[in-house]
Parts: sequence; C-alpha cells; structure tokens
Amino acid sequence: MNKIILLSAFMFLIIIGCSSAPETIPDNKQTTFLTNGIWLGMLPCADCEGIDYQLNLKNDFTFKQKSAYKGKSEELFIDEGNWSFVSDSIISVDGSDDRKLFLVTSKDLILLDQDGNRIESDFEEKYHLHKDPSTVSETNEVEEVKPVIAVQETIEMNWQHYQEKFLSGIDFIARGNEPNWNLEIDFEKLMSFATMDDIKINTPAVEGIKAQDSDVTLYRAKTDSGELVITVIRDNCEDNMSGEKFPYKVRVEAKKSADVNYKTFEGCGKFLYDMRLYDIYVMEEMTGFNLKKEKLMKGMPTFEFNLTDMRFGGHAGCNSLSGSINVIGNKITFGSLMGTLMACPNMKIEKAVVEALNQKTVTYSIDKMKLAIVSGKTKMVLKKVD
Repeated sequence: MNKIILLSAFMFLIIIGCSSAPETIPDNKQTTFLTNGIWLGMLPCADCEGIDYQLNLKNDFTFKQKSAYKGKSEELFIDEGNWSFVSDSIISVDGSDDRKLFLVTSKDLILLDQDGNRIESDFEEKYHLHKDPSTVSETNEVEEVKPVIAVQETIEMNWQHYQEKFLSGIDFIARGNEPNWNLEIDFEKLMSFATMDDIKINTPAVEGIKAQDSDVTLYRAKTDSGELVITVIRDNCEDNMSGEKFPYKVRVEAKKSADVNYKTFEGCGKFLYDMRLYDIYVMEEMTGFNLKKEKLMKGMPTFEFNLTDMRFGGHAGCNSLSGSINVIGNKITFGSLMGTLMACPNMKIEKAVVEALNQKTVTYSIDKMKLAIVSGKTKMVLKKVD
C-alpha cells in the first residue's frame, strides 16, 4: 500500500513538472540562481485595471511581495514569507495570507492555480512575471544555497548587466516602481521609455538643459509616437523594491500622441561607465617621461579606482594621493587631490601626475587589461594588477 501511495505521489509530481516540458528547467539546483531576484508583472484584476505585482525572491529562500491595485486604491500591500521548490519546475511562495504557485521557465515565472495547473484565460500572458535583469548576477557554476538569516533588504546587483548596457552604447539608465518603468538613453542616438502596461516611447536623443543654480538637467523630446520630458536630479536615491542605491533621482513625464495629458513617473537613475575601471593599475608609460621603477621611492605610480564610493587613491612614485572622482561614460572628473608631504629625490613625475589629474576632467579607455588616461596633451598608460 505504501509503495502505491509513493508511486502515485511521484507520478503527480511528474505530471505537474512536465505539463509544459519545453519551457521547464530540469534541476532545481540549476534554477536557484535563475529564480533569485526581482520579478515584475501586471496581474489580471476583476474589479480594477490590474495588479501591479513585484516579487523579490532572495537567496535565503525568503521573499517579499508588493501589490498595488491600479485604478482602485493607492494603498500598497506588502507581504513576506518563505519560498521553496515543490518540484523540479514549480516553486511555492507562502505568505501570511495566501500561497502562490509559479512555474519556472527559461525566461519567466508563470502563476498557476492552487492545484499547480496553468490558468486558462484570455489574459494568459498577464500571468507571466518577467525578471528585472539588473537585480541578480548569473554564474556559470551554481553552488547549493544554504539557509541564512536575512539581515538586509538589498540583494547583489548585476554589474554584468550594467557593463553590457554600457558596451552596447547606453549612457544613462533609470527605473521606477508602482508602476514599473524603465528608461535608457544613448546620448548619441536614442531615448527609450517603457512601462509594464501600455506606454512605449522612443525619441531621438537631445542635448540636456542644465539649471544654473543646481545639479539638475532637463531633456525634452517629441516624435510622432509621443513626448518625453525627463528631469535628472543629482540626489541620493534608493530603489524601494531592490534596495539598490543610485546617485540620481529621475522624473519622467510621458505622453503618447493620442493622449491629452502627461503621465508622471518617478524613480532612480545612474550614468553608466566601464566597470573594468574598478581596479588597481600600475603605470607603464607617461608622456614626456622615461619611467624607471628604481628611480622612484615607491616604485611605478599606482592608481586605484573605487567606483562604489567614487574615490581615487594611490601614489605617483613618492607621496600617497587620494580624492573624490565622478565617472560618467568615458570621462573621469577628479576632485581636489590630497597627499602626504614627503620629499623625494625625483618629484617631477609626481608633479606632472598631479597637474594632469587635480580638479580635471579626463578621458579614459580600457583595452586588453590596459588603461589609457588622456588629460590635455598628457597620456598615461597603466596595466591592471593581476
């Protein structure tokens, strides 16, 4: 009898896990890193415009979900709990008030009914959740996740996602929640704005108008598809879903050509840059100098760029140097450099380095582990420290 029961249960799991075989992932250890992150969707609603739904699945198998009923109430409903695999391709999200089942596919999470079956509806696509790609890092090897106590709301950001965007030509990105929206700007080509529901506007890139008395820039563009008014404000901003911190607050006023009024969206943004700059580099060449390690007290000049805190540190062969930096695209703006006051036999190189960087905006490029910095007529070539 026990064998019959076990066999029936086993067949039940097989039926659920294989009901959509082409879309499923066969191993829950492999799906762990695919499921973790923030999932976004607009679920169907019987008495409202739609449920703006956000699900944050965390590495410790806890979750946080937020729901907003569009057109019915401005109240935000928040629930937390645990999530787990109930089969190789289905996860259970157990909150304080309800339990949701999701099918894990190669691209989406699909909301199922309470029996683990696909929901038959004319709005079937609205049961799909799509991952915010910037909120989780992918790895080639997936280690078994050990339960730990959650100590903070933030999760690991996907730097690879930002790097790919930068290399594809995107200079600035922004996003917001409730409802979910995304903005991408390539200052040489295009501004692209989209929401999860019905707005998608692309315009040619335009030059920003800077305020005279504050760090605020306005971008205004109009095409046949609609209009965008984008305000970028230099002020600390935190994504209220993922906890990611941004250096800019962003307001987007969007209007489709058929609409009379603008819709306003608020969120956070950042300028992109080459993430490979975040490292330690040793100088190999500098315009006007024949660099030799033995002639410098501390050896070859060494630069370190900390892009988390936007700080620069290192030395130019003698005194230690440090200061603030701001990196936007392929430009680095150095603040006032501070240093120790040692006297060394050869100070010419240090003087030239300070003159080239102190309170200057320079251009940089990275190729094959080598960093090139150009300040006026001075060029420095540095090699990444292994």
